[in-house]
Amino acid sequence: MAKSAISSKVLYAELGYQLQGIFYEVYNVLDPGFREETYRQAVIRELKRHAIPFETEFCYDIGFKGENIDRYRADLVIDDKVIIELKAVVEMPSHFEAYLLSYLRASKLRLGYLVNFGAPKLQIVRRVL
Repeated sequence: MAKSAISSKVLYAELGYQLQGIFYEVYNVLDPGFREETYRQAVIRELKRHAIPFETEFCYDIGFKGENIDRYRADLVIDDKVIIELKAVVEMPSHFEAYLLSYLRASKLRLGYLVNFGAPKLQIVRRVL
């Protein structure tokens, strides 16, 4: 199957490819050991360098029976399409992935990345809702 046929079936394939490249670039330059905010700032600088539109700490209301009961703040929202949740932990608990799926439902966006810079190997979890 041709590359274009495969990429046409992947949600936001080109954007996802660029984002993963940015995650690896940040990880390769900084290595593990810094706090989450350090990695966030590095990712932001790379997004700017690549001219990828984004918002930081974008808020989504959480509704319950027609009322807003809470607010979720996304680390990064890329081009009004993708949520990015950044972590810097040695071991990533499974509930982080459940949080990402909940955030996708709350935001009504379809694609999210959970990225952990704190482990000995970069961890990227890609989820489509």
